[in-house]
Formats: sequence, C-alpha cells, structure tokens
Amino acid sequence: MKALVYALVLAYLLAASTLVVTYTVKPGGAISAEAAVREVVINNGSAPLNYSGVVVPPYSAVVVERPVENIYPPFLRIDVDVRYVNGTLSEGTLSGGRGTAVDLTLRMYSLVPAAVPVVVSIPVDDKVALLYGEAPSSISQISGTTVYYWSLLVQNYTEFRIRLRVRQFGSFGAVRMPTVSAVAVLDINKTVESLEARRQGLEGALARLRNFTRAVSTFTDVAYGQIQNLTRLIQILNATGAAMEQGAVAVNASTYAVEALRRQMLALGDAARGVATTLNQSLLLVDYQYTALITAANLLEVQSAALTSYNAAAGEAEKSLINTRSQLYTVRANLIAARQQLDTAIKNVEEAKRRLSALNATTREAKQAVNFTLSLLDATEAQLAAARAAVDSYISTVDALISTIDSTIATLDATRRSLGELAPLLNNTASSTRANATVLRKDMPQILLNASKNLLAVADNLYKTAGEVYRFVAPLHNASRLLRDLGRRLVESAGALERYREEQLRALPKLGYVESTVYNLTEAVEREKRDLDLQIAALKRYYGAVNVSRVELQYYIQLPIVVKNITFALPPAGHQTNKPKAEPRPPVLALATTAVVATVMFLALRRREKR
Repeated sequence: MKALVYALVLAYLLAASTLVVTYTVKPGGAISAEAAVREVVINNGSAPLNYSGVVVPPYSAVVVERPVENIYPPFLRIDVDVRYVNGTLSEGTLSGGRGTAVDLTLRMYSLVPAAVPVVVSIPVDDKVALLYGEAPSSISQISGTTVYYWSLLVQNYTEFRIRLRVRQFGSFGAVRMPTVSAVAVLDINKTVESLEARRQGLEGALARLRNFTRAVSTFTDVAYGQIQNLTRLIQILNATGAAMEQGAVAVNASTYAVEALRRQMLALGDAARGVATTLNQSLLLVDYQYTALITAANLLEVQSAALTSYNAAAGEAEKSLINTRSQLYTVRANLIAARQQLDTAIKNVEEAKRRLSALNATTREAKQAVNFTLSLLDATEAQLAAARAAVDSYISTVDALISTIDSTIATLDATRRSLGELAPLLNNTASSTRANATVLRKDMPQILLNASKNLLAVADNLYKTAGEVYRFVAPLHNASRLLRDLGRRLVESAGALERYREEQLRALPKLGYVESTVYNLTEAVEREKRDLDLQIAALKRYYGAVNVSRVELQYYIQLPIVVKNITFALPPAGHQTNKPKAEPRPPVLALATTAVVATVMFLALRRREKR
C-alpha cells in the first residue's frame, strides 16, 4: 500500500492553483460571470495519468480548469462605457456605414490597496481602424490580424480610451467589431512578500534616518559647544591682548628708566674723573682738598643712594617682566587649551561626517539633506583648521616673547648685581675719603693719590656699567614693540573669531532646517510603512476570502456587429395597372439577392453570438 502511495506521489505533481474569474460584457450592457479553478497537472511517470477525468500523457503537463459555483469578490472593478458615433444600436446590432465608430472607455478601480497590473488586448483586422491616445506596449501579427497590447498599472484609478472606426464592410455588408479583453492577475503571496520586503527596506531606512537624526543632534551639540568654546577663547584673547599691551607699556617705562640710569652712571663717572683730576691738581691745597674730599664723600654717598634707588627701580622692572612672563605663560596655557578644544571640535566634526557618509539615503530629499549637511561640516572643519593654525602661530609668538623676557630678566638681574656691588663700593669710597680727610695733614699726598686712583677706578666701573646697561635698551624696546604687536594681533584674532562665531550662530537655523527635514522625512517613511501594513493586512484578508493565492480576472467586452444600411428604390404601383407585367431589371434583382444574403448572414451571426 505504501509503495502505491509513493508511486502516486512520484507520478504527478500538482502546481499551484489559480482562481480564474471571467466577466463577459454583452453589447447591450448585460454582464455574465463565471469562475473556475485552473490547475497545472504534471505527469512525471511513464504511464498515463487520470486526474479528475482528464488523461495526462507520460512526461507531460495538462492545464485543468474546474468550474466552481462560489461567488468571489474581485480585486479589480472595470466600468465599461460604450458610445456609438454615426450608428444606431438595436437588439445587439449596430446599423451604420463607413465612418461609424465605437468609443470605448474602461474605468478601472483597484479594490485592494496594491498596484494591479492589467493587460488590455484588442485584435483588429483590416476592416476596422483602431484609434488610441496612449501608444500600445507591443503589437503582434496573428493570422492576418493585428493584436495591440497595453500594459497598465492600476494604483487606485486608471482610465483607458480607444475608438474603433469602420473602414470597409465585408462582402455581405457587415463587419464584426473586435472583442476587447482586459486580464489582471494578482499573486497574493508574491505581492505580500514584495510588500514585506519593501516594509523591511523602510524599516532599514527608518533606522538610518534615526541614526542620521542622532548625528544631526550630535553635530548641533558640537556646534553649540564650539560656539561656547569660541566665546571663552575670545574673552581669553581679549584679556590676554589687553594684558600684553599693559606689559608693553611697563616694558617701555622700564626702557626709559634704564636709559635714565645709564645717563646717571655716565654723569657719575664724569664727576668721579673730575674729582680725581681735581685731587691730582690740589695736592698742595690741603685745606681745600680736605673740604673737597668731604664734598666728594658726600657726593659719593648721594650717588650710592641714587644707585640704590636705581637698583630698586631695576628690581621693580624685573618684577614687572616676571609678572608679564607669568601672564604670557597663562596665555600660552590658554592657547594650548584652546588648541585642544579645537582638536576635539575637529574630531567631532570628522565623526559627524563619517556618520553622515555612512548613511544610505534612498530618497531625493534625504540625499539633498545629507549633501547639504556634509557641505556645512566641510566648511566648519576648514574654519576650525584655520583657527587651530592661528592658535599655533600665537603659541610660537608667545614662546618667542617668553624667551625675550627671560633674556631681559637675566640682563636686569646682572645689572642689579653690578649696581649692588657698585653702591657698597661708593659707600666704602666715601668712608675712605672721610677717613683720609682726617689724616689729610699727616699723609696728604699719598692719600690724595690713593683717592684719585680710587675715583678713577670708580669712574671706569661706572662707564663700564653704563655700557652694559645700554645694551639692555634695544632688547627692552624690541620686547615692548613685540608685546604691543602681539596684543594687537590677539585682539584682531579675537575679532575674527567673533565674526566666525556669528557665522556659526547664523548657521544654527540651517541645522534646525536639516533636523526638521529629517523629521518630516521620517514621518513620511513611517506613514508609508503604516500604509504597507494596511495593504498587507488587506491582502491577507482578501486571501482569507478567496482561499487561493493566485487570482486572475478576465474581462471580455463584446462589441456589436456593424451592418451597413441598405435602401431599396421601388417603382410606383399606379403605373403598372394597364401595362403587361415585365421581367425585373437585373440591377434590382442583384440588390434584392444581396439583401437576402446579408439578412441570412446577419441571422446566422446573431444565433452564433447568442450561443
């Protein structure tokens, strides 16, 4: 028994069933419908197969149609509108002549939420002219008949119009208008699979749009953070520029103080040399020399006090320079922090670009939004790179200023040490001069010579120190000019960054527009996804109604037979009462014969049509 079952299974294969519903529209407007289940039986065995009364030869396939009595709802409705031009319809027959035309309009409505493909075909011979507005999809020749095909896709509603015009009549004065067929096939399973694949694509698009939304939000946060960082950097640059200008003023004042100190040292040297000369000339004038020595001692003490004051001034200048150097180090730290912030902003922009580039936008609006946002990111990255290069330049300038101030501080420190050594020397010289004045009379010549020698040594030291101090004037002046220029450049950079910050503020509404566009696109995709869900649910409900996965609708619109109008000319009856009966004329006989034959053919066609 099992072997028999296996043999039957291997003997034939039953393909998927198709429900075929045929609608026939008669010339008078009557519509008949019938349904059948079409099955393809494939016999893979070596013996004939009997399937429901149909014999299938070995290794062959047969299409079997079984009529069904159930009523199935159609998925496509076609309303037929037929109008006759230059003709009269009576009992299914159209009377007319050459130029008689039939205007046919098919109004097609999709009854399921899915696009329905429809193929309209019209076979036309040489007796009928076909006029159309939309060009056919294809044309073929079959046994002298031209068949026109139109492939239509009905979304919700589609209208199809043609005109059939009589060119010539046949031998019996009649012409048969072609039957117009419209065939629509709905494969529910494949359509549902296609819609589900499309829904999955929309879900992927939604995921990409959500990622893009997060990227836009991230970029917006980066832009806001960048604007805040720029605001802080502008404040730092303005404060640093003002501090550098103040430092330039302080260094410039130190330059004048150093120059005044140099001149005082030169004057002291000249005074000491003059005293030494006077001492040399006054060896014989002891009393006068005594007074002169006391005066010189007083002068040396005054100059020692002046040197102490100058030393204090140099110390203040050194402190000012140290303070300026500290401010420059603070500026350098701020610039390095600003450079790090710019590096972070550039990385954030590059990350946003990478995320945007990874998006696969499917619609034109999404591509435009992505390209627009990428162009904004490129411009922002270029401006951030330029700002970072400017900050690097400022760091180099600040480093050079720090080096210059370090050198100046070292020079001032050396000068202070020299002044610190010179002031005690002057005090010692003054004490020695006073001591020598007391013993002036005892050993005056030697004392005067020693004092003169010491004064000359002091003068030489003063000249030497003045020369060393003079070397500090040019570096201090250059440092003042550099500080002033750097302060001005920092203020100008702060202005440029302020303009850039304003541009970024103006670009924020564009980011809002991009975010709004992405939001609207997301809403549109979600609406389309909901529509697809509704379509899938409707198709599944339709499948539950018909209980078959493939449905084919066939609409056949039968047009009437056109019969040529014939007029008979009969002679008057009153003229034949007194004359002998004559034979009928040959033309009249021919016309009568033609009329009889046409009537017979018309009746035969009518009977055939009714069948």
